[in-house]
Amino acid sequence: MSLLRPNDHDPVGIHHAWMHFIVLIWGFTGVLGRLISVNALDLVWHRIVLAVVFLWAYQRLLGGRLQRLPNRRLSTTLVLNGLVLMLHWVTFYAAIKLSNISLTLACLSTGPLFTAFLEPLFFQRKLAWSEVAVSFGVVVGLLMVVGSVQGQGLAIAVGLVSSALSALFSVLNGRIVRDMDAASISFWELLAGLAGLSIYLAIAGDLSTTLRAPSASDSAYLALLASFCTAFAFVQSVRIMRYLSPFTVVLTISMEPIYGILLALLVFGADEAMPPLFYAGFAVVLFMLLANAWVQRRSRAKLST
Repeated sequence: MSLLRPNDHDPVGIHHAWMHFIVLIWGFTGVLGRLISVNALDLVWHRIVLAVVFLWAYQRLLGGRLQRLPNRRLSTTLVLNGLVLMLHWVTFYAAIKLSNISLTLACLSTGPLFTAFLEPLFFQRKLAWSEVAVSFGVVVGLLMVVGSVQGQGLAIAVGLVSSALSALFSVLNGRIVRDMDAASISFWELLAGLAGLSIYLAIAGDLSTTLRAPSASDSAYLALLASFCTAFAFVQSVRIMRYLSPFTVVLTISMEPIYGILLALLVFGADEAMPPLFYAGFAVVLFMLLANAWVQRRSRAKLST
């Protein structure tokens, strides 16, 4: 059924609705990241371990099987993308712990700018100036956000790196979603990210500390983060990438800051309140997203006539 799982027969509106639902789930990961007390590296390590377990159980529950690694080219892409995803998560949670949820999520709104330049490189198509214009409009909104805060340069830099990694991840996944099923892609990418992070922690001498069991509250939040916000949402997002372009996916993901900030305000209240200029910047971002959706809808209507 379309309400439970997107498929080839669904109208495009269903896929857009699914993508927004997934992004709403991801918006909650910032709240969980602040609630979890362990550092960013340990948080991501535990998140991936639990997500791999939940993903395997999810597939067993559905009666499906995970595909083996395909040819060398595709395997290399999966490993690379798994490492990119891991680094995106590490920088994302590091930025939150350096500042707060609102500022970190604001940095993620630059995703469309990075994608507008990355997608033509990987898909060998011409640069779409309308996408570039939308992306720069998003950046104008971000500059307003940045101008509303002081002394957060490091957090903003880390957040922007996280945004670039997120865009790269979406573009790379756009190349492989038609060659493997979503659950298998997710499983192997998560496993690659886990291997990369474990090797780093072992070399740094921190793996033994990471392996120690987190507190009871952290364990509960990590279980929620790994199951619903990672294993479930990750598989569904990869599946939806079969039906939406990478730019559309990343543009929808740029709604995550808006969803996440609203959730953060609901959970943490005044601790997440920002100056008026911050929210004015977000209004610019939202306007650009809506303008792009309108332009794309008109373009599809012209092509169908």
